[in-house]
Amino acid sequence: MDPYTLEQLDSTEPQGFHALLRFLRVVNRHRMILVGLVAAAAFLAVVRHKQIPKQYESTARLMVRQVSADPKSQSNSATEGLLASYRQLLLSDRVLTDTVKELKSLPPELAAEPDRTVWPIRLREMLVVTFETDEYVLEIKCRSTSPESTVNVIEGLSVASGKFMDEYQKDLSVELMKQLERKGETVLKGLLAKENELLEARQNCGDIALSKESEDSHPLVQRVSHLNENLTTVQSRRLQLEATLVSARELVATNSDLTSALKKLEEIVGEDVLERIPGAGATDPKAIEELRAKVALLETELNGLRRHFGSGHSDIIRREQQLVGQKQRLANMQLQLGENVNVGVRDPQVGQWLIKQIEAEVQATRQYEQSLKHEYSVVEADALELSGKLAGIQVAEREVETLRELHSSLLKRLNSINPDHGSGAFKVAPLSDPRIPKFAVYPVLTNTLVMFCVAAVALALGVIYVIDLMDDRLRSPEEVRDELGLNVLGIIRKLPQHEVDQARIYVNDFPQTTHAECFRTLKTSITLSPMDTKCIAITSTEASEGKTTTTVNLAASYAQTGQRTLLIDADMRRPGLSRLLEIRGNGGLSEVLRADSDIPQMCKERVVQTEVPLLEVLPCGPRILNAGMLLSMPALADILDWAVSEYDQVIVDCPPTLPVSDAAIVGRYVDSMLFLMNPDKTHRRSVARAVDQLRSMGLKIVGIVANTSLSEDTSSYGYQYGYGYGNDYGYGHDDEEDDLDSVDFPPPPSSDLGKVA
Repeated sequence: MDPYTLEQLDSTEPQGFHALLRFLRVVNRHRMILVGLVAAAAFLAVVRHKQIPKQYESTARLMVRQVSADPKSQSNSATEGLLASYRQLLLSDRVLTDTVKELKSLPPELAAEPDRTVWPIRLREMLVVTFETDEYVLEIKCRSTSPESTVNVIEGLSVASGKFMDEYQKDLSVELMKQLERKGETVLKGLLAKENELLEARQNCGDIALSKESEDSHPLVQRVSHLNENLTTVQSRRLQLEATLVSARELVATNSDLTSALKKLEEIVGEDVLERIPGAGATDPKAIEELRAKVALLETELNGLRRHFGSGHSDIIRREQQLVGQKQRLANMQLQLGENVNVGVRDPQVGQWLIKQIEAEVQATRQYEQSLKHEYSVVEADALELSGKLAGIQVAEREVETLRELHSSLLKRLNSINPDHGSGAFKVAPLSDPRIPKFAVYPVLTNTLVMFCVAAVALALGVIYVIDLMDDRLRSPEEVRDELGLNVLGIIRKLPQHEVDQARIYVNDFPQTTHAECFRTLKTSITLSPMDTKCIAITSTEASEGKTTTTVNLAASYAQTGQRTLLIDADMRRPGLSRLLEIRGNGGLSEVLRADSDIPQMCKERVVQTEVPLLEVLPCGPRILNAGMLLSMPALADILDWAVSEYDQVIVDCPPTLPVSDAAIVGRYVDSMLFLMNPDKTHRRSVARAVDQLRSMGLKIVGIVANTSLSEDTSSYGYQYGYGYGNDYGYGHDDEEDDLDSVDFPPPPSSDLGKVA
């Protein structure tokens, strides 16, 4: 880390958490306010509980269902609507008026109301009706100052609502029956008309329409499908013949082998095409035909004999042998004919015969195709007309079926209605009966206590917060430790003014007083600190807090114990230490900081011996305008290294922390820092801000000194500080003979000097 810059260290702990802990500590200090207000609130809660009239509550649960075969009426939305409707019915003016008639005695809420017209309103205020959709349950609660009245009101409400529902459902049943009868007549008329339309449509179709249960289509439709398949087959055959014709013509024109064309024609026309080839060889086609006829005749005779004789009969065996021989002969003749063709056919006569055969087949196929197209168009028109009629019949059948089902449903609903017992729109069954309550439900002492105590705690916290805002002082070492997280190492008592006027170093002139013992106690606390304190810097929050007086006497306390002590005045803006010891004209720190070499020698020449043995002082030297820049020079580290090597204890008197950054710059080179505050003058927020500023730069603070050695001085009280410490801590000074307008010196090696000031 560069010692010539001040690097701000981020706090790893959240500020809000620290603020909360601090406020909790403030609450702990003023806990008696909190305890007192909570106790008063508890007392007021008990008094209020006694004053409020007791209210009792009774509860009844009813199951409400709608008896309906309609599945839609069983949905959640329908159930919620049903329960909401019944709730409105229970709280209606008519039912509540009838409830009053059913009561054995009036509740106090109604007895105190002379106007009967508002009784339904009072009852509605006493009742709370809620429902649970999933369980079809209504819950009725009645609250009154009389326990018996809660039960009487719920029972009267149940009776009144039951009578109302009986009358309502009976009238509803009669009206529903009339509506169903009228609707049934209308549906029946429509059903008869549709059946007549269906019968007429079937007659128009020639009474050949199939029933809807049959899986077979109409014969005319089947005819169209069959013609379409035949037409497709014929068209495919024609296309193949035309392609074969083209190929045959090319083969004849080039005098090529006609075997491929003959094979193709054989696939399209049949096997007998090869037998009709002129000049096919020694095999006569007529002989093949005669042989086939003989084979067919033998098969017929053999089948006839098998019907009359067994398989071992001599005629059957002889005929079977003849049949096998003839079939073998026929196969040999066909094989010879095929071999003649496979050898290759190049005869022009065969080529012309082949072309004529293919052309004849193409012509026959085209004629057959035209006849099929004509027949298909005629049948297709008839089928389309029939299809429209059949679709109309199917629509009519569905309408008739729908009307029949609707008529049957209306008849069933009409037969299920019993006008003597109502239509059954609501079915109400009690799940639990109301009981006379033994304990009041309002007011509840615990709830009242909690409410009052919460209000008291909130009020106490607000009062403590206001007190904390108004009292911006640190009144005790405990508050200092809780607020800043630092121990108070010593408390300097207020010095007698007449003794202060007589002595520059108090502990040297009045060593036996209790006030001098305060400085020695502070010295002991610093020595016993776990931190390294051989070279320490002393700073404060603002000016005029007694920092210089405390620093001089603390250094004298070290010297009185036999330790060589060096006191360095680093407050070059307002050198109070040099002025107090009257050593301003001897040169000092500002001159050494500007030196280029031989710093130890220059320090020895400017060190001043005080009236206290072993205590020496390095004055601040001439005042300068840019003290912060000067302290940032590397020479400061050399000066402190020399001081630590020559003396047992080194103490640096620094300017206050908030106005300028000089103390932070010095703090980077010393072992630790001692923070001084004046409880009678320093504001708590100022101290906290100054300590947080030093900590954020990574500086070690050994502890806090509470200084009350000086009398209160209100001339600089408050937050009037700046770069020059406010109105009375500026650049000006009465000793103008050693003032400097500015000092020119080379910049420090770091390029971050802008961070220092």
